[in-house]
Amino acid sequence: MYGIGVRERDEGGMLVELEGEFDQHNLEDLQEVLSNVVSLRRPTWVDLSGVTFIDVEATRELTIHSRLYAHHLSLCNPSWQVRASVEACGFEEWMDFSCQQPNLNDQPKPDAGRIFPDEEALPSSKTITP
Repeated sequence: MYGIGVRERDEGGMLVELEGEFDQHNLEDLQEVLSNVVSLRRPTWVDLSGVTFIDVEATRELTIHSRLYAHHLSLCNPSWQVRASVEACGFEEWMDFSCQQPNLNDQPKPDAGRIFPDEEALPSSKTITP
């Protein structure tokens, strides 16, 4: 089971919240969400505190996006599972978990009903059960 939540932040940026297990079964969803939020060219924070499992492919995807879009994509609050996967993959030197966003749990903007120009551009929060 996994979840990907995307919401607009008060500061004009985006917050992507990952929860659960990430592997080859949901890699396409992860790639699509990351690609769509970085295309907005807004400050984006990816909260990894809810990740309970992440495989090599998903870890690689986060690493690639964090390196390519380091100027506006920040990985924050990695769970111990994320840190273990990053270490197992040998990506410690490539990953920067410093987060300039002090409080990721702020409420979304009240008028943020529609985040993306095309609502089909990103899946809304998903929870998928095996």
